[in-house]
Amino acid sequence: MRRIGFALALGLLAACSGPGAPSLTVNLVDGLGEPLQPLAAAWRVGNGPWNPLPTGQSSWVLPLPAGSGATFAVGFRCPSTGPLSYVSLEAKRNEVGNTLVLRCPLDWNSPTAAVSGSTTPAVNGTVFSARGQAALNSGAFTGLNAPQGPGREVAALGSLGGTTYFGRSGLITLPSSPSLTLSPTLALTAVTPAGLLSRAHLHLDTGVRVSLAFWGGGSQTVPRPDPNALSPSELLEIYAEDAPGLAILRLANPNPQAAPGSTLTLSLPPHTFSVGETHTPTALPTFAFTGLGNVGFSAGLNPLGYALLLAEPGVRYWRHFVGAGAASSPYTLNLEQAPGFSGVVPNAGANVDLCASAFAGDQSLGSLLASRPLPLESCACYTLFLDRHHPVRLEAAKDFLSFTW
Repeated sequence: MRRIGFALALGLLAACSGPGAPSLTVNLVDGLGEPLQPLAAAWRVGNGPWNPLPTGQSSWVLPLPAGSGATFAVGFRCPSTGPLSYVSLEAKRNEVGNTLVLRCPLDWNSPTAAVSGSTTPAVNGTVFSARGQAALNSGAFTGLNAPQGPGREVAALGSLGGTTYFGRSGLITLPSSPSLTLSPTLALTAVTPAGLLSRAHLHLDTGVRVSLAFWGGGSQTVPRPDPNALSPSELLEIYAEDAPGLAILRLANPNPQAAPGSTLTLSLPPHTFSVGETHTPTALPTFAFTGLGNVGFSAGLNPLGYALLLAEPGVRYWRHFVGAGAASSPYTLNLEQAPGFSGVVPNAGANVDLCASAFAGDQSLGSLLASRPLPLESCACYTLFLDRHHPVRLEAAKDFLSFTW
């Protein structure tokens, strides 16, 4: 692959941004899709040198024409004031669209506040914000952790006299003391494999995730808010997980599959996936993966790629995604050689954890990575990159290693 220096790349930007050859816009955000400015940023084409990107911004335009089969990588050191936090991605240009959204997992643009409020009727249940949840007792709640500012929302789900109720504040400025008017829910049936950890959620456009049901697999009645109480872009989610893997189905509100009275069935075939690693003390590992075609994903799903989390707990975290087109086994990314990224490598002798996941889905990788993130990771350690506010049928196989660096 021909190496492209940073100055030349900037020169190419004008040539590659005309009609028919749009460049790639990369945005760095928090879990609510709000912009973040990194402490270090870099990108490269192929196996060429890492080129620094300016850090006083949250969006960059890279001169990579759409449809190109070139492999590129981009990385960020997130603005965490606690443990060191890094996020990166490598993919073929033709695997992504013209917008790429990467999320820092530990950082948030907006501060939070403890919110109190009430509901009518005075139900018992749970109240939810984009950053947390709290108990709802006889129509009152306190201590709900919620992001501050305008355009926020609080939602509630609870029961009274054998009836389940749902309600939402609509867009409000927090902190305040919202009073929510609730309405009876409708219902649908969710069916997952017996014995599997299963959940149902509602994802609101404001980033609020409402927990609808939790069960141990099989058939479950799930409260379903009236479709008229939701926007067309809000999502109903069914989730099922066992030790080797997980399945997620996210449907937009008007989808007839998620209509009140319907039955949603989510299957999860047995997955076979493993990851291995070798490393030297001063460089990120070389990884060996089970091939995406050998994992055992459901028919009709397309391989999307692999996600990695290398953690020296409490000290540093590196989250990385490699698209199916750029993946190989063995696989390595020398991000530690990029300007400002030497701290990504764990300390010699440290205890290190490695989470790895392989993904397949019925939507393109580009459509998912262009969508804003969901604030809460579906399966901690594994699903961060593809937890997006976008309809999808997704499967992930997972593996975990713990070792001494």
